[in-house]
Amino acid sequence: IQARYLGKPFAVQREVFALTFLERARRLEQRHSVRDAEGRGAISSNLPHVDNLESRAAPKKKMKMQPPQPVVKDLVLIGGGHAHAYTLKNLGMNPIPGVQVTLITRDVDTPYSGMLPGHIAGFYTRQECHIDLVKLGNFAKAKIVHAEACGLDPVTKQVFLNGRPPIQYDVLSINIGSAPQTAPALKEGPEGSGVETPVTPVKPIDKFSKRWEAILDRARGAAQASRDQDDAAPLQPLRLVVVGGGAGGVELALSMQARLRREVRELGAREEMVEVTLVARSKVLMPAHNPEVQKTFRGIAERRGINLILGAAALGVKGQRVLLEGGREVPCDEVVWCTSAGAQAWLKPTGLQLDPNGFIEVQDTLESVNTPDVFAVGDIAALVNHPRPKAGVFAVRGGPPLTNNLRKRLAGQTRLEQWHPQTNFLGIIGTGDPGVCVASRGELCLEGAWLWELKDWIDRTWMAGYTTRLPLMEIEEEAPSAVALAAGPAALAALSHASMRCGGCGAKVGATVLSNVMRRLRADGVAGGDEGGESDVLVGLDSPDDCAVVRCDPQGRASVHTVDFFRSFIKDPFLFGKIAANHALSDCHAMCAVPTTALAIAVVPYGLEDKVEEDLYQMMSGACRVLAESNCKLVGGHTCEGAELSLGLVVNGLVEYPNGALTKGGLKKGDAVILTKGVGTGTIFAADMRGKAQGAWVASALDSMQVSNREAALVLRDHKAAACTDVTGFGVLGHLLEMVRASSPSSSSSSAAASSSVDVHLSLDALPCLAGAVDTVRLGIFSSLQPANLRLKRAVANEADALDHPKYPLLFDPQTAGGLLAAVPASQVDACLAQLRSLPGHQDACVIGTVETAAEPSNPSIKCV
Repeated sequence: IQARYLGKPFAVQREVFALTFLERARRLEQRHSVRDAEGRGAISSNLPHVDNLESRAAPKKKMKMQPPQPVVKDLVLIGGGHAHAYTLKNLGMNPIPGVQVTLITRDVDTPYSGMLPGHIAGFYTRQECHIDLVKLGNFAKAKIVHAEACGLDPVTKQVFLNGRPPIQYDVLSINIGSAPQTAPALKEGPEGSGVETPVTPVKPIDKFSKRWEAILDRARGAAQASRDQDDAAPLQPLRLVVVGGGAGGVELALSMQARLRREVRELGAREEMVEVTLVARSKVLMPAHNPEVQKTFRGIAERRGINLILGAAALGVKGQRVLLEGGREVPCDEVVWCTSAGAQAWLKPTGLQLDPNGFIEVQDTLESVNTPDVFAVGDIAALVNHPRPKAGVFAVRGGPPLTNNLRKRLAGQTRLEQWHPQTNFLGIIGTGDPGVCVASRGELCLEGAWLWELKDWIDRTWMAGYTTRLPLMEIEEEAPSAVALAAGPAALAALSHASMRCGGCGAKVGATVLSNVMRRLRADGVAGGDEGGESDVLVGLDSPDDCAVVRCDPQGRASVHTVDFFRSFIKDPFLFGKIAANHALSDCHAMCAVPTTALAIAVVPYGLEDKVEEDLYQMMSGACRVLAESNCKLVGGHTCEGAELSLGLVVNGLVEYPNGALTKGGLKKGDAVILTKGVGTGTIFAADMRGKAQGAWVASALDSMQVSNREAALVLRDHKAAACTDVTGFGVLGHLLEMVRASSPSSSSSSAAASSSVDVHLSLDALPCLAGAVDTVRLGIFSSLQPANLRLKRAVANEADALDHPKYPLLFDPQTAGGLLAAVPASQVDACLAQLRSLPGHQDACVIGTVETAAEPSNPSIKCV
C-alpha cells in the first residue's frame, strides 16, 4: 500500500504511512494475542482523534484516604459531550481538593458519534457505542443532575433548569452539542392522503436512535406482510429519504440501507422493497472531501441502488412527499434529516456573545469572548480565531486543553493555554458493509476492508478508555489497630465494611437489633404498655404499624404520627430531598391517612457559608415540593452540621379510625397479595457505589423512588383491601412477615382478633424487579442492610427450594420509597390491577402471592412457590 503512493505528495504519503503503521500494530497485537477478550488494545496517537494515553489498559492507581474537605468552589459542566467525558475522567484520576464537580445532563448516557453508523448497520449494540455518564460521573465523584438546562445568568452565576431550582457555579463549561434543524412539515392539501411522514433529525443522536428502532420494526412488519402476499402482487416498498449529502448523510444512508435490506432478507422478503433516496443541495456528494473520495462514494451508492438527487435543496415534507426546489417531489415513508444543525435557543438571552448561527463565540482558550469563567467546547462553540466545521473530532481533541484551563481558572490563574485545532482531520468512513471502507484526508483516498477493522479497533479502544477500562482507583486504607486485631474477626469485618455502608433505607439498623432494643426498653418499663382501655394511644409500640395512631376527637378521627430519617445515597441534594420526603409520607399514605404537617431535621456537612446554604436550600426545596403535592405543610425543624448530608421528617396527619384506615393486620384466606412497584433499590445503589450499575438502572430506580404511594393506597382501599403496608428497609419478606404476624390471633391488633393464622404463598417468578436488580444480585452485590434482613429467612417455610431462584435474594433487599404491599379479595384483583397500572409509575403492579390458612397456626410463615 505504501509503495502504491510513493509518487504522491508528501502529505498523502505521510497519512498512508500513519494508517499502515497503525494497521501493522493492530495485526501484531492479534498475532501475539495481546488483545484482551473484548478485542481492545493500545494504539498510537498518530491519528488526530485518538489519544494514546487514554487508550491503554486501565492501570491501578493507589490513592491515600483523605479526610473530607469543605467545598470551596463549584465547577459545573452542562452536557455530557466528548470533551466533558475527558474532563470527568481526568478529574477522577486527579481530583482537585475543595472543588465540587456537577454534571448537568439531559441523558444518563452519551453516544460516541463515530460509532453511530456502525450501530445503525447493526455492528454495535447501543451500550457499546454509549458512554455511561453515571458511571463516569461517579468515577469523578461528581454530582449528577439529571435535568435539562434552559437558561443562564452570568451575573449571579446561576444555571436555570427545567423543573427544579437553579444551580450556582464558580466556573462553568458548556458541551451540549448542537440542536436539530429540520424542514417544516407542510400542511397536506385536500387532495392528500392525510398521512404525515415522520421526519427525524440525526441530532440529538439519542432521539434519532429511538426512531431508528421504530424504522427497523416498521421494515420487519412490511417484510412479513410482503412475504405473506401472492408472488404476483405488486411490491409495496418502504421508501426512506435521507436529506443531506455530506459525509454524515452518505454514511448513514449506506448503513441504513445495508441494515434494512439485511433485515428483510432474513425474513424471507425481497431486499428491493427497501428504497433509499439521498437528496443533497450540492451537485456532488461529500463536497468537503477531495474529488477522488466523491467519485468513490458516488460509485458505491450507485452500485448499491441508492437513488441520488443532487443539486436540489429540500424545502420540506408534505404528507408522504419531500418537496424540492424546482417543484420536484420525492415519495417517502420515512425521512432522515442530516443537514447542518443549529444552536440551542436558550442561549440567546443569556448575554453570552454568539455568532450569527447562535453558537457561543470563544477565544483560543475556549473561554467565552465576553463572559469570564464560562467555557464552551464541541459543536456548541465557535472558535473566533480558528473556525472549524462541526465534527466530533474537535470535541474529542478539545478535551485536554479545556480541562487544563478549567483547572487553571479554578486555581485563580489568568494565563490560560491556547488551543489551535488542526485544519483538517482523517476520516475513516464506513458503508454498512465491513468489506468496503474508505479513508479520507486532504488529497488522500484509500479504500479497503482492512480500514473497517482498523476503524473498529480505534473506536472500541477509545470507548474502552471511558467505560470498561476506567482506571481502578484503589484507596490505601490504614492497617487495623492493635485494639481491633485483639477484638477478633467481628470487629475486623465491621471495619472492612465501614467505608461501603449504604445510605437511604439501606442505612437502617437491622430488625433483630431493633427488636432487642425495644424488648429491653419494655422490660425496663419505660416504653410500651400504654395502649387500650382509656388510653388515647390506639396504635403504638405494643402493636406497631406504619404510623402511631392517637385518639383525636369523639367523632372517630385520630391523629397519626410517623418519622423517617436517613443519610443521602446520591450527591444531588434536590433529588435526595424529594425522595426523603416521599419516603416519609409513605407511612401515612399506606394507612390512607391524610398528612397535614411535617417537621424536618437536616444535617449538612461543614463548609463555606454560601455553599452550606445552597446545599440546604436545594435539599429542602426538593422536600417541600413533594410535601406540597400531598398538601402537607412544613411547620418547623432543626438543622445541624454533620459528616454527611441527611434529612429526617416527622409527618403528622389525620385518619378516620378504625374504619377509614388500612393497617398491617387483616389478611384473610383467599386474598391476593399485590405489590405496586418493582424492588431492587438496595442492590442497585450498592452496585452504583462500586461502579457496577448501569446509569439507566440508576435513573430508573430514582424515577421509581419519586413515585408517590398516595393514589395507589386509595385505589387499594376502593377495592376492599384488607391490609396494607409500604415496603421499606426490611424488604418484601420482612414487611410481608409483619403483615402475617399482625393477622394472627396472637397479635393484639383488633383486625387479627377475628382472623385465623395465615401463611402467604409467594411467587418468586411474579416478583416485579427494577431494571438491573437481578443483574446486580447475580454479581453478588447487596445492600449493607441485607445480612441483617437475611436473619428473617427462618420464616421461609421452604428456603431450600427457593435458594436457587435468581429473585430470592431480592426478597430481603431494603427499599427506599418502595411500593405498597396489600391484600385484596380475589374478586377485586383484576379491576384493582387495571386501575393501579393506569397510575404513573405503577405499570409493574401485580399479584405476587395468595393468603392461605397457616400450615402451623402457632408459627405462620411464607412459602415460596
